[in-house]
Amino acid sequence: MKLIDYNVDLDGIDCHVHSAFSPDALRAGASTPREIAAAYKRRGIRGFIVTDHLDVGHWHSVDPSKFTEYFDEWNAVRDENPDLTIYIGMEVGFEKETAEKSAELISELPLEYVINSVHYWQSHDGDDMSRGREYAYGKYLEAVSASLDAPYPFSTIGHLGFPERYAPYPADEIAMEYKTFKPIMDDIIKKAVRKRVRFEENTNGGGAMRLPRADFLRAYKKAGGARPVLGSDAHITENIAQYFDAANKFLDKIFK
Repeated sequence: MKLIDYNVDLDGIDCHVHSAFSPDALRAGASTPREIAAAYKRRGIRGFIVTDHLDVGHWHSVDPSKFTEYFDEWNAVRDENPDLTIYIGMEVGFEKETAEKSAELISELPLEYVINSVHYWQSHDGDDMSRGREYAYGKYLEAVSASLDAPYPFSTIGHLGFPERYAPYPADEIAMEYKTFKPIMDDIIKKAVRKRVRFEENTNGGGAMRLPRADFLRAYKKAGGARPVLGSDAHITENIAQYFDAANKFLDKIFK
């Protein structure tokens, strides 16, 4: 594994895209690698990073037996599209219980980019949300902090604030506010800056919900953090680079 350098220019590149190799995306109607590349060309987008799922122990894990097919097909698509910048990566779902297995699975893969994401974090009864926002979000953020000590290399932290997409709270209470979770968020920021890994600004929540939020990003910048990359988290081609214009304007106000 040789991940692209922290300083590589990823401006204008969609850094979080799923193909039919992700079972959840396949069920949603995801396209093949060739169809995805064609869609980016039609849109006039500079390039993308394919980041299909690896969540050990969960239903949308990448089947290790398909790793060879995954890289063969994506490398062929890259060769066929020299006018597109295409990197081959994965989105690795972090859990303490499976992190070593994830590291074992990806250690010998020719990955160029890894998103380290927390998708599963709840207590064993799976009912954290009913215990209130501070409890539920706090447990999630503890898992994110732990993910920064993962036993595998990674390029970015995926969709910080992920539980907001599914939280059952009123609209005016759904935000994972920096001021409310400052100690644990500061810990996450400190680790990210020290390890030189970026956050992604994930636009999959819709036009009004971009993750992370502005208050967190201002604290991150103050601590020396770099501008996040953009990731649409698209599972179907209709959503590639979704809301990127708005997201760039949002980031410009904080990082320029």
